[in-house]
Amino acid sequence: MRERFKRRLKPLLDFKGSAHQLALAFGLGIILGVIPGTGAIAAATCAAILRLNLPLMVAGALLTNPVTVPFVYLGSYLLGEWLLGKWLPAGFLARLAVGTLLGNLILAVGFGFLGYLLALGFIARIRAQRARHPTLM
Repeated sequence: MRERFKRRLKPLLDFKGSAHQLALAFGLGIILGVIPGTGAIAAATCAAILRLNLPLMVAGALLTNPVTVPFVYLGSYLLGEWLLGKWLPAGFLARLAVGTLLGNLILAVGFGFLGYLLALGFIARIRAQRARHPTLM
């Protein structure tokens, strides 16, 4: 079973490019996945325009899915409400929109940066292991 898992994982570990480029694709994909109105299609388009790794960028965008979206938007609103407080507009819908958009932008960049750091560490670790033990993967 472990050999079968390694065979399926091998194409993902053979991505060309520097660890920074691959991690950047994943992090930008997360940002596009969190921002409302964007997603996998926007990630694929940006990957082509920026010449970044398409599968990693789309994978990052797909982390935000119908199961996680309510939590992301609730967190976005609460963060925006906390940051803006009394400066939010008076109407409920305006307050909701402004708070959510500000919080969403901050969460998108924060999650994207965290995804970049995690992917960079993972890629560097895997490549170092492969350099030490080329027969393992």
